[in-house]
Amino acid sequence: MRSIGKILSEPEALRFSSYLKRKGILHTCEASFETPDQYVSYEVWVHDEDRLDEAKLALETFLQNPSDSVFDIPLTEQVSEEEMMAAEPEPVEEPLAKRKASYFTKLIILICSLVFFMNTYQEIPLLKEGVPEAVFAFTPIQTSCLYDLPPFFEELTQLIQKHKPPLDQPIKELDPEVQAELSSLPHASYWRGLYDWFILKMKTGDASEAEGELFIKIRQGEVWRVVSPCILHGGLLHILFNMIWVWILCRPVEQRIGFSRTVLLTLLIAIGSNTAQYLMGGPFFIGYSGIVMGFAGFIWSRQVKAPWEGYPIQRSTLLFLTFFILAMFGLQFTSFILQLFSSVQFSPNIANTAHLSGALLGALLGRAKFFSWRVAR
Repeated sequence: MRSIGKILSEPEALRFSSYLKRKGILHTCEASFETPDQYVSYEVWVHDEDRLDEAKLALETFLQNPSDSVFDIPLTEQVSEEEMMAAEPEPVEEPLAKRKASYFTKLIILICSLVFFMNTYQEIPLLKEGVPEAVFAFTPIQTSCLYDLPPFFEELTQLIQKHKPPLDQPIKELDPEVQAELSSLPHASYWRGLYDWFILKMKTGDASEAEGELFIKIRQGEVWRVVSPCILHGGLLHILFNMIWVWILCRPVEQRIGFSRTVLLTLLIAIGSNTAQYLMGGPFFIGYSGIVMGFAGFIWSRQVKAPWEGYPIQRSTLLFLTFFILAMFGLQFTSFILQLFSSVQFSPNIANTAHLSGALLGALLGRAKFFSWRVAR
């Protein structure tokens, strides 16, 4: 909704409003007192940005010659002042009752919850069989959904689940059969991300250990992996935190831009933030928080660009999320300095690149007219 100008006479405002109504241009006229003379003016707001230029041109023509016959309206079609003031925008895509259902938001919460409980279910028998939690690498769901899975880890997981070696047993003390299978595994180097690559290069001068192939599984056709890490979560607090923010941030977006555009927005943020995290930190990251931050950035951008869309997210909420990202960045930077200049091996294990890139991408997409709240003509 944008203002296209003011009309100083009530009869003329009614005349022009009647003309816009006949043209099917959704609008509102707001009366206000102008200082210092305290006269009433009528500001014309057009709700449909696609017809903004048409309405502006009509107003310019009207102000030059309000008595032009083009603006003559039969008495039966003229509107009252009450009707003019009561004009309200209507959603273009579907009735408001259906929009409030937020089907996609609920679907995401359901999928993430089901995957979390299925993953937990897959961990239980492994623990009962004696495989320590810190030893076995991945469950079948994690194996299928991580951004990438180097051959070494895929075969190592199978070997560990097969032999169930004690957690503290040195490799030299393992059964000869297990040692033989370990030695036959593909080389352990794999893409660990620019973060680890830089640390190895600075400390040892040799970063080959972090220079494995990129996008192994994706190049094999498993393209869902660019999105699937988002539906994995590592603990109850992790998924609870993310799903609460999905409900707070995703629902109002879906109510305004509809199901299909919310799906597209989610996919774009997921692909961008996941790929950035993979390039910086390697393939072993999970969680929906990159998309959560993307929706926060999107809402902030829409509040700046189109405040009339009325996203009900307080500024303090967005500031809290900004503080969270900056705090995690500070923690990660501290870890980087400690690993680079000392023997301390401290890693926060937080996918903060996904947070940062998701927020930036969401803010950028929020500038696109395609994702504006469209209203009926």
